[in-house]
Amino acid sequence: MQKYTYIKSQLAKTNKKNDENYVITRIWHKLDNEDIKFVTQQYVIRQDGRYALTDMYFPQINLHVEIDEGYHQNAAQLQKDKIRENDIISITDHEIKRIAITGNLSSINEQIDHLVAYINDKIKQMGKDFIPWDIEKEFSPQTYIEKGSIKLSDNVAFRTCAHVANVFGHSYNGYQRGGTKHPYYNDVMIWFPKLFPNGEWDNSISPDGKVIRERNVHEEKVDAHINDVINNQIHRRIVFAKVKGPLGEVMYKFKGEFELDILLSKQERCLIWKRISDTVKTFPPK
Repeated sequence: MQKYTYIKSQLAKTNKKNDENYVITRIWHKLDNEDIKFVTQQYVIRQDGRYALTDMYFPQINLHVEIDEGYHQNAAQLQKDKIRENDIISITDHEIKRIAITGNLSSINEQIDHLVAYINDKIKQMGKDFIPWDIEKEFSPQTYIEKGSIKLSDNVAFRTCAHVANVFGHSYNGYQRGGTKHPYYNDVMIWFPKLFPNGEWDNSISPDGKVIRERNVHEEKVDAHINDVINNQIHRRIVFAKVKGPLGEVMYKFKGEFELDILLSKQERCLIWKRISDTVKTFPPK
């Protein structure tokens, strides 16, 4: 039922977009394969820092589907779409397929049939490299402990801070704080920030995901906080930011490993964390 709930929530995102709803629903039902995961309105950061939402995304085969309604057919929009598509491909190294809404039902259905055949053929070619979608394993710390690492491209998010911490060697049943020390590295913290204004903190992440700014909103506390972090000698952080999951629930999503830029932090009176790796090693319980 958990997978069923997920699928319904993804299809529901297109309820007020008739063309998208028709195409996406038909693709899903034509595939008729519960081992395939899809995401609607997939968020992608572009090279210029702006973001794009692709209409449908299949993460196991790195394929995006864009549904081009009538206005996409004029020359100016075609050029914009091409630039946007090139941005997405260059950043993600993913493939994009397009479905044109022509006003002719047979033409639309034929394009969908070709796409479904292409997806099935791609999965067949992958053979054992195609990993069936298991929604329980997807959110299980044990999956990534056995894998030995987590990458940004894995698009990993966990349901609790405890699950995150346990991927790196802790054995928590529950954990509610903003961070915890890494069991295997003395100079690394596992951090669970809210990367948006929240209470006395004004934290943010750059559009390209490479820089995090951490600042206390109370002017009288700014310098003391900066000095405390600099002096504690823990200048690397593995970041799992608080986000909304696909069903609207709270989750903690991997953003990479970051290191404190001490000089810049002092200059800007704000802790500046710069991403140094998009891959981190995972560990069994210590």
